[in-house]
Order: sequence, then structure tokens, then C-alpha cells
Amino acid sequence: MPATLSYFMLPADERSFFRMLAPRHLTLYPEVFPPGTQGRPADDDAPATLDQDGYYLAVEQLGPVVVRPLKRGRDKGMLEIEEVPSPVIHYQRSLENQAGELVGGRVWAELDITDDPDSKIGKPLALRRLFEEINVFFRKSWRRSEPKGWWIGPEAARAVKSRGLVLREPGHKGRTIAVWR
Repeated sequence: MPATLSYFMLPADERSFFRMLAPRHLTLYPEVFPPGTQGRPADDDAPATLDQDGYYLAVEQLGPVVVRPLKRGRDKGMLEIEEVPSPVIHYQRSLENQAGELVGGRVWAELDITDDPDSKIGKPLALRRLFEEINVFFRKSWRRSEPKGWWIGPEAARAVKSRGLVLREPGHKGRTIAVWR
């Protein structure tokens, strides 16, 4: 079961998120990419260049990023990252839909390889610490949601209060989320 943090963030919140990640020297990879693609640094300038919905944040200091070619489908011949053997965190962006509602995003990482808690097989502890740092970042300055389970960036919370921005859960018929207090 992957560890997951769900959130709503506007572009200003996304920039502050990447500003927090910049000193950790992470590499950003798209979910699917052509062979020969080099990852780009996940720094302050990264949010301006993002054009897809999902990316991987790779901690290449902890180990190699394992990729595999896709053999079927419309992306045949492209590469995708194997989450289990690679030290990566998946980053799903929070974007506005056609109705002008902000759809939630999430970060998730597969931190436990086996169901046995006594097993020594697993991801590096540094990846767990990074995921916990992200969680602490959200807890420190982001707002909680009603119902529980979502983090709302400061700019997104302001937009909800000032201009009536609607926060919507992803997926078909996603429910609306409100800012707590």
C-alpha cells in the first residue's frame, strides 16, 4: 500500500512546493517518456516547464531509476519508470478543469515492498524521510479540508474564500471539498 498525501494547489502553491524540494536535488521525469530523455532538476524553475498531469520525483542519490519499455498501446516504444525498485515519489498535479474547478492532486510513494513489517527488504530510509518532510511541509503552512484527508495550499485557500474557487476530488463525479474553518 503506497503512502499518499492528497492536496489542492494553485501555481503559486506549486512553486513554493518545488522551492521546498530544490535543496534535495531531485530529478523530475514524466510518467512516460521517449528513450534518451534526461530528467530535469526539480527546482524553483520546474513548475513553469510542466506540461503534463503526472511526474516522478526521483532521488537518484539513493539508487538508479529503473525504466522499462512499453510494448503495447498508444505509447509503444516509450519508457516508463518502475516504481517498486526505483527511489521515486509520484507527483500528480492539481489542475483546473474546464468548469474552472481545481481538481485535487497527490504525491504517493511505494515505501514498503512487502507486507511483512519485520522484513529488511524495502526502500531506503532517506526516501521515507523525504516523504515525511513533504508531509511536515503540508502540516506547517497548508490548510486542512472538510471532509478530512486533503491539504489545501495557502493560495488555493485564499482563492476559495475570495473568489469562490471550487475544489473537486479527482475522478468521475468527484465530490466538492471545503476549507476547514
